[in-house]
Amino acid sequence: MVTLGIDSTAKSASAAVVRGGVLLSEHFLNVGLTHSVTLLKLCEQAVESAGLTFGDLDCVAVNAGPGSFTGVRIGVALAKGLAFARDLPCVPVRTTACIARPIQAPGGVVAAAMDARCGQVYTALFETVDGESRRLTPDEAIPIEALGEKLKAYPYAIVAGDGAALVVETLADAHDRLILAPESVRHQRAGATALIGERDFAEKAVSAEALVPFYIRPPQAQRMLQKKPKTIS
Repeated sequence: MVTLGIDSTAKSASAAVVRGGVLLSEHFLNVGLTHSVTLLKLCEQAVESAGLTFGDLDCVAVNAGPGSFTGVRIGVALAKGLAFARDLPCVPVRTTACIARPIQAPGGVVAAAMDARCGQVYTALFETVDGESRRLTPDEAIPIEALGEKLKAYPYAIVAGDGAALVVETLADAHDRLILAPESVRHQRAGATALIGERDFAEKAVSAEALVPFYIRPPQAQRMLQKKPKTIS
């Protein structure tokens, strides 16, 4: 099976190609350029670098959330478009699982942390079992201090994701067992997305039409509208 992985859920963006559990190519950008401009090009480069064409793909895996609302929508829309054009199945991948996958934390936990603004993070906890990442908690949006309270139950935690540095800095005085993941593995990357998608294909593959983003909370514009006082005309 040949799987194209796509991520655009935060500031970084990436695309990768996996075949039979082997990462063939990966292209990654973390320079703040607009995903709608760069993401398709990254996919083209990843496929070409693997010595393949889009016609060789068997599946498209995409980080479908949580994350930036705009970024998630762009990634899912591109995955749907590529899959529709070739009648390919898609696998939605949780961004937190993608973040945790490359990190080993024997005896502790990996805390995936994405900046959700307003002092909150999108987060989930993972443990390492036989060298593999296994989920401990569901994805949720919580205050950074609440995450700190959860992490006190574990011997130590490696924190990764675009909100990791903020978490470690915020909790520095209250928690002395936090480790900031190295920059090389701190950000979600499409290679992990593709590998997870290939692994979970039989259980989670859906049609391009059925592929939808995963949101923990409504977009900010919708939340603001809900808070706006109702007027009587």
